[in-house]
Amino acid sequence: VELKKTLSLLLILAAMSPQLSFSQTASNISNLIVAATKTHLPKQKILIPVRVLDAEDIALSGANNLSEILRFIAGINVTANGGPGQIASIFMQGSNSNHTLILVNGIKINDSATGIAAIQNIHPDLIEKIEIIKAPRTSLYGSNAVGGVINIITKQQTKTGYEIGYKIGSDRTHILNFMSGFHSSELQTGIQFHKYKTDGFPARTESKVASGHENDSINAFLNYDHDNWSLVTNIWQSSGTTEYLDFFLSPVSQNFNNTTGSIDINTIVSNQWVSNLNFGFSRDDIKQNDIPDFNDSKKFFIEWQNTIHASDNHQIVTGIFLENEKFNASNYGLDIFTDTNSKALYIEDIINQGKHQLLTAARISNKEGIDDKLTWNIEYGFIVNPSMRLLLNAGRATRNPSSFDLYGFGGNTELTPEISKNIGVGIAISPSDKLSVELSAFNNEITDLITFNYYDFKLYNIEQARIKGIEGRIEYLVNGWNIYLDATLQNPKNITNKEVLLRRSKKTASLGLRRSFGSLDFNLNLLFSDSRMDFGGVRLDDYVLCNITLQYNVNDRWLIRATVNNLTNESYMLANNYNTAQRQGYLGFVYQPTP
Repeated sequence: VELKKTLSLLLILAAMSPQLSFSQTASNISNLIVAATKTHLPKQKILIPVRVLDAEDIALSGANNLSEILRFIAGINVTANGGPGQIASIFMQGSNSNHTLILVNGIKINDSATGIAAIQNIHPDLIEKIEIIKAPRTSLYGSNAVGGVINIITKQQTKTGYEIGYKIGSDRTHILNFMSGFHSSELQTGIQFHKYKTDGFPARTESKVASGHENDSINAFLNYDHDNWSLVTNIWQSSGTTEYLDFFLSPVSQNFNNTTGSIDINTIVSNQWVSNLNFGFSRDDIKQNDIPDFNDSKKFFIEWQNTIHASDNHQIVTGIFLENEKFNASNYGLDIFTDTNSKALYIEDIINQGKHQLLTAARISNKEGIDDKLTWNIEYGFIVNPSMRLLLNAGRATRNPSSFDLYGFGGNTELTPEISKNIGVGIAISPSDKLSVELSAFNNEITDLITFNYYDFKLYNIEQARIKGIEGRIEYLVNGWNIYLDATLQNPKNITNKEVLLRRSKKTASLGLRRSFGSLDFNLNLLFSDSRMDFGGVRLDDYVLCNITLQYNVNDRWLIRATVNNLTNESYMLANNYNTAQRQGYLGFVYQPTP
């Protein structure tokens, strides 16, 4: 208890200093970001809050699921209905869980049923890099990118050879990872096999029956570079079985299959013109094993993007996007089948002239049965001096009704898209290469929210929300220690019923410490999350988490990694009546022979 109070006080006091954020120069993260603009740009030319996590950040987090990583990021709240494989949700800058667009290698994986992505099925061992864009991006990606975008870039073996990893830990967890790759001057290819199996723990507080999870994943790529053109292909698939408890607390299970694939053909037409033709697909398939219910989302798309370098300081991006979406489901006797086509045009203009930086973007989208909507972004940056930038952004974003919204229980085919109007300001300061600071404020007003009406048991566009907040990050490199602080203060409010939006904390703060002691790497993460309201008027208590990872590099071939999560054995809930993990420990190794 005393340790919890000490950690809580430490985080609260830290959060009372200016809320800060900045680029991870000490973490060797790639300087180029793709998801913010659909083109490769350094962070110094991005005009909105972004955060990038590299392979080292991910490995030293010790996490076994994506939400365990994201909850330490300013502006993000996560929930989970139990342990491994159970439904997990992301709330970015206070927006709804279906307002964050999730990409895997640039491909949308939000499902057709609810508009939420199955992030619980993406194991961190598969991830090379995570780009977190904390601002609306419907103008580039279409529906769902209201709160922001998270782009998950899967691993690629960087040289000819192979790598083997194994981890064992709490709840009879076993994780096996194998990667192999081949590289030549023009051809790079590789494949990764990953197996994750755990007995889990009881998902519900009223039960002692553990819910296990098994996930088999494949991640493969093939890249070919030749003169003025290149071919890039990626495929990711995670499939397996998740056990859970039904409404009557009876143990049941479901099989899942999440897949993405793409073929990109990039052509340098001239010194000023680059053309990219992208063919891709995604699938989210769930089949219940105890009843004949299922949900199957399939999306196939073609995107033609052209980037014009009008000058060294001026870049124009245009694109045409075509998609076919099929959704087939059966739930408690209600059958749904939809086959819809979508098309969109978008344009983005990026100018960097002297001390001024400007981005404008717009997209017109048309989906069968949904009213056309124009979305846009305007962003401006002013370089005060080499160490300081002032930032301003505004935009309009939308979320289309999901298939369940339209055709499920209480569905309404006359629903229209939810609409948000966002404005944000920020300051970025980098007084030295050892200290960097960002502070940002945001205001997001969302209208026409789709909500259940209990008078006739149907869904309507009848609610509004306003989310205001400030967030940021500070990182300081001193005496070999990499120290960071993330913090968020926000007021996510439903202005229709005057209540706080559910499952979102008003205050969060996280503190990280990392250092290398010769061959030993040390990483500590602390998280404080304020109380939150849940369904039924239940208030979920605040909590503090402490995770520690030690990594010992035996030589250039072997490393050993040990992790303790929830060091203080904190008891807390992310969703009412659903358990979270107690103290857990893991031990593993990675072997990569020198070629």
